[in-house]
Amino acid sequence: MWQSIVDTVRAYPQIIIFLAIAIGYYIGKIKIFGFNLGSTAGVLIAALVLGQINVSISPLLKAVAFALFIFTIGYKVGPQFFSGMKKDGIKYLWISLFVGTVALLLAIALGKFFGFGKGLTAGLLGGALTQSAVIGTAEGAIKHLSISNVAKATMESNVAIAYAITYIFGTAGLVVFYKLIPKIMKIDLKKEARKLEEELSGSTDAEEGPEFFNWDKRLNLRVFKVTNINAAGKTVHELEALFPGKAVVDKLKRGNELIDSNGNTVIQTGDILAIVGKRAAIVEAERIIGQEIEDKDAEHVIGEIINICVLKKDAVGKTLGDISKDYGHGCFLRRITRQGHELPLAKNVVVHKCDVLKVAGAKKDVEKLIGHIGYPERPTVTTDLIMIGVGCVLGTLIGLMSVKIAGIPLTLGVGGGVLISGLIFGWLRAVHPTFGQIPSGAQWVFTDLGLNLFIACVGLIAGPKALNALHTTGGAIFFAGIILTLVPHIMGIIFGRVVLKLNPVLLFGALTGAGTVTAALNALKEEADSTAPAIGYTVCYAFGNVILTIWGAIIVSIM
Repeated sequence: MWQSIVDTVRAYPQIIIFLAIAIGYYIGKIKIFGFNLGSTAGVLIAALVLGQINVSISPLLKAVAFALFIFTIGYKVGPQFFSGMKKDGIKYLWISLFVGTVALLLAIALGKFFGFGKGLTAGLLGGALTQSAVIGTAEGAIKHLSISNVAKATMESNVAIAYAITYIFGTAGLVVFYKLIPKIMKIDLKKEARKLEEELSGSTDAEEGPEFFNWDKRLNLRVFKVTNINAAGKTVHELEALFPGKAVVDKLKRGNELIDSNGNTVIQTGDILAIVGKRAAIVEAERIIGQEIEDKDAEHVIGEIINICVLKKDAVGKTLGDISKDYGHGCFLRRITRQGHELPLAKNVVVHKCDVLKVAGAKKDVEKLIGHIGYPERPTVTTDLIMIGVGCVLGTLIGLMSVKIAGIPLTLGVGGGVLISGLIFGWLRAVHPTFGQIPSGAQWVFTDLGLNLFIACVGLIAGPKALNALHTTGGAIFFAGIILTLVPHIMGIIFGRVVLKLNPVLLFGALTGAGTVTAALNALKEEADSTAPAIGYTVCYAFGNVILTIWGAIIVSIM
């Protein structure tokens, strides 16, 4: 019976691949003391266990899955990566370089001290810094080594095994670290986050605090007739300024004619005004304007809710307050996200290229805003597979290049080359948004499924050698992983506080980005009771993905 199952699985290896993914995703969701491993660690553990059956896995499947994953990662962070090299993002570049360099040097030192070798050291770095892409770039570099195929296979297995041993503390350890470190440093993270939000909102007044710019999700449309003598004779802008909150004149009807008004249009007695705003402002409308009435012409407003990707030069680098003032008449902001992470809705938050603003309002006002700040992300299921195909081809060719420095051949490997290609195409997409569309759903498939399909293949291949490696070096690898996880972050805190003098909320967020540990960022947001740490996280996350991914090939080349 058992032998029949084994024979079937070996004849159809896709069975065990899908089984590893299914079991791994289930394991990744299990919460222990409020913490879960995540899909990547779960899939790798499941694959290492199932790999004891010793199933032959096609290296082509593994290569294609990794290429789709790493290209899409580059595509997603490309705009943030290149824009982060400008003046406003340079401090975050320094943090990422500092943490990455400390991690590389420490990994090499630990590898030499414990005698791990190339494969174990690369896996140690990947797991301790939770950068799964290191596995792919390390394996790519291993293929260039002048050693036997058996030695290469052993080295590739060691990468996966060391990664699996160190990944758990690399994630869970940092979650605990960032919950404890503010207390150890006697920093009140909630207080610091509130202070930062007050700075970003431009006020310490409770009524003008961080929430004053948070335009309400539920908008009201009401119609009023101008009977108040104090309203007649004022311009539209002057009337709107009388409301205790954001409210706008969306339509103006004079007699039987709808007038195409603007901020300078003078209001007359008897005009009919359609006012859009949140309830707190609308309730004052009768006092300010006059009697509420019904008018089908004025009430007929076509609304729109849409995500706008900020791309225009005139908008990038401006604050939310400036964008609202200059272009946002009639538009109500629901959310701002950067690389999928929500930022505080405060008027002094600086907008970066490819930030996404979720905006609601009358369609004509929203369309005007789109024209001023960027490109609408309208729902679509179409993916530009031409760009993905060309990008992966060019990236592979870049990765095959090898350069000798001090007699040592250095190569990015296929993974590093495809990552560079993804960065470039992601940046080009930001510059010319009419091509290269990868919808968010497709991005998830390529990154999450692509990575875990690759990880499943890696674990199944490494499985037969896993038990022996765990028995001989498992303890030393785990101990080295703890050191490699914590030391770069401790050194980063010292560097950020002493040299860069960063606000602790931004610094801690930046360090979780430099280490590409999203779980630690989420822990920080909980401790701070604020989304402010995400401001520091995003640019460093873009740099960290590139730097740490390339380190996988560098370690194999110089160890």
